[in-house]
Amino acid sequence: MLWACLHFPALALNLVEQGLPRPQPSVVEITRKNQRLVLHANSLALQAGVIPGMTIPTAQGLVNELHCQVYDQRAESKALQQLANWAYEFTPHIQTHGSHSLLLEVSHSLKLFQGQHALAQRLLQRLPPGFEPFALTFCETPMAALLFAQAHEGCNRALFFSLQDLPDYDVQWLSIPAAQKALLYSMGLKTLSQLTELPRDTLSKRFGIEFSGYLNRLLGQQADPLPNWVLPEQFSAELEFVQEIESSQALLFPIRHLLSRLEHYLTARQLSLNHLLFSLALRNRSRQSWHMHFAAPVHRLSDMLPLVQLKLENLKLQAPVLNLQLSAQQFLPLNTTQGDLFSQHQNNGVSRYQLVDRLKARLGDKQVHGLGMVADHRPEYSWSSATPGQGEVLQHPAEQRPFWLLTHPQKLRSKKGLPLYDHPLQLLKGPERIETGWWDNKPINRDYFIALHGNGQRFWVYRDRDNQHWFLHGIFSA
Repeated sequence: MLWACLHFPALALNLVEQGLPRPQPSVVEITRKNQRLVLHANSLALQAGVIPGMTIPTAQGLVNELHCQVYDQRAESKALQQLANWAYEFTPHIQTHGSHSLLLEVSHSLKLFQGQHALAQRLLQRLPPGFEPFALTFCETPMAALLFAQAHEGCNRALFFSLQDLPDYDVQWLSIPAAQKALLYSMGLKTLSQLTELPRDTLSKRFGIEFSGYLNRLLGQQADPLPNWVLPEQFSAELEFVQEIESSQALLFPIRHLLSRLEHYLTARQLSLNHLLFSLALRNRSRQSWHMHFAAPVHRLSDMLPLVQLKLENLKLQAPVLNLQLSAQQFLPLNTTQGDLFSQHQNNGVSRYQLVDRLKARLGDKQVHGLGMVADHRPEYSWSSATPGQGEVLQHPAEQRPFWLLTHPQKLRSKKGLPLYDHPLQLLKGPERIETGWWDNKPINRDYFIALHGNGQRFWVYRDRDNQHWFLHGIFSA
């Protein structure tokens, strides 16, 4: 078997940076023996001299505007769960280890991805942004892959190992309690080669059966159960902000991180969606929410982010923002072959669905409408406003119809029984008689014609059979 380990040693710090409106010196802090200590520091803080283990007051003395975030194990574990959802794209056999590591059984995926090196490259390409440093390691057992990842944490690349590489590594990288590591050092056992030379029953008596079982699993002498990861039925993700956000445009950077997580979730489940819900926790303890509706199902970040950006341009925050949540509850099957009926040869342009979404995001949902057909022969009642893409489609009349109808028919003068529109109109086709509407007290009795103007423009005109007056009702585009 082949296992991969993705190790994120500074996951808590990653979450802090994702919640920043712009890059700033930041640390994650913990409290030990009544002292506030630096647990993680980002690159900007490290450049200023801040190091893990330093007291917070000392760090603040080095950086005037240092942002300190208290370590949140719940948020860290939730982020790791989100990363596991992303990894489902590559294998269903996933398990979390602690709060920083994912273990993936990938031997069943090698054929699909054409080998471990191609799989590693794909993992690195698809890894969501904002999760550095990391280590990606491969080995025959999950515990060995974990050991190598922890020993090479922060390498930000893929490394390949075998069990034969284990003897040279220090026992500090074993996933055992710190007290057992200290005992091993006191016995002069500093490397795995020294440890594995001892009889296993002797180690069991000294360190316990669990210790021996761990070594057996590490060395491939005892098989690990194959885990099965279950994706949640609904998507939900959130970010806590280090600083209050007062501008809607400053929300774009953290929203991008949440949409990236959503994209990987949709890819893993082979789903798409046409509705999102954003919710903001405000300083005044209220919530401000808004919905995003899409004209056609989407699943890519590149399709969602531009529309969110347009929405943010018109969004007015009711108060400074402390927290951002993104949720999606209803999904549709992913149709990767869906194209644009009006743009068969268009690959990189804007489809009609994207155009509708952009117009709605900029102008508002209530300002953009589609057309639907109504089962009524009277032209002025044969259509209705509808949500774009959801209008009813009925059988089109056999006779030709103009796309542009006048709001109210325009009365025309006539000469010798023929209509005039500045100049005499030439009747090309007709009459098409429409006589209906008696049941709702809005009857019509008309003969429709296609008429040609002297400038080449074609009109849709009718003669009212009750009073013999001529009217212009529509204009053909060409």
